[in-house]
Order: sequence, then structure tokens, then C-alpha cells
Amino acid sequence: MRIIFHRLVHSDFVRKYIIFIILVPLGYLLQVCVMPYLSVDGVTPNLLYVHIAIVTVAYGRVQALWVGLIYGLLMEIMLPSVTYFNLALYPITSLFTSFIFADKSQRQRDMDRAMRRKTREFPALLRTVFCAMVNTFAYEVFHVAYIYLGGNNVTWQNVQRALLDVLLTGLLALCIGFCVRLIIFGRRKEVPMLKNQPIVFSKK
Repeated sequence: MRIIFHRLVHSDFVRKYIIFIILVPLGYLLQVCVMPYLSVDGVTPNLLYVHIAIVTVAYGRVQALWVGLIYGLLMEIMLPSVTYFNLALYPITSLFTSFIFADKSQRQRDMDRAMRRKTREFPALLRTVFCAMVNTFAYEVFHVAYIYLGGNNVTWQNVQRALLDVLLTGLLALCIGFCVRLIIFGRRKEVPMLKNQPIVFSKK
């Protein structure tokens, strides 16, 4: 029993999802409690979208949707601004960007290999950064559009703040994306490759 428990705890699958369970609430707490002190010119980077991007690339579409839904619900309850804005936007943007930036499953890789399809994947860190920036850009576009539809004038300052938010979120994803992914997956183990060598028969 102890051996089974030890193997279960130290397995990559269990460790991956233990980190997932820790990552989701930690992202919200850091966004609310820490990130306001790291604002630049009154603009706070969106750590929630950074975490969503990490989950999107490392875990897949379903987990990205759930994290987006959880963050949207928490932001809607704890920091309400526009009714249902956060609740709708976080899961929607998370779902759509996951189709572009998520890692391919092993089944998809096997199918590509069987069909001899040559597909090129960008490095995971770049996909994490771009995913966070695209999510934040979509969020800011909807926010600026709501300001305009509400009868208010959209000024250049609003556009500057939106672009600064996208840039800062991308830089934050670049800073922490590699470290968090390393914690999730650990160091990549080199797979031993068998080299074809000529067979030499010795004379006796």
C-alpha cells in the first residue's frame, strides 16, 4: 500500500494536477492582493490571463475553459464592474484562444505522424505569451467598446491604457511562464535513441 501511494504521489500526472489545483486560487489571490502594487502608470497587468494562458498551453482546452469560468465568476462576485461582463468574457476568450495556442494531445500527434502531416508548433513559452496578450487584447477591446456604447467618448488615453495593459501582461507572462511550466512538467528527460550500427562478426 505504501509503495502504491508513493508512486501515486510522485507520478507526473498527479503532480501536474496538484499544481493545477494550487495555481488557480493562487492566481486570483495574487491578482487581487499583490498586483495592484505593481501597476505602471495606473495600469495593473492581468495575472489572471497569464495563468489562463499557462493552463491553456500546458493543460488543454477543457481546463482553460474551467479556469476562465472560475476567474470570471470570482471577478464578478468580488470586484463587480459591469453586470455579467467578467462572467461572460473570461470563459469565452479562454475557450477561443485555446483552439489556437493549446498543446496538441498525444493522440493528435500520433494522427499527424500516421497521416504524415508536417505540422510546426511554436515554442510553448511564445504561445503562452501570445495567448495572454490576445486574451487581454480581447478583454480591452470589449471594455473600450462598452465605454463607447455607453455614450462616453473614447479618448486616446483609453487606448493607451488598453495597449499598456496588453504589453504589461505579455511581459509578465514572459517572466513567469517558463518557471511555472518547469514546475508543472519538471525537467525534460532525454529519451534514449537506438542507433543503427553495423554488425561485426568476429573470427574465432
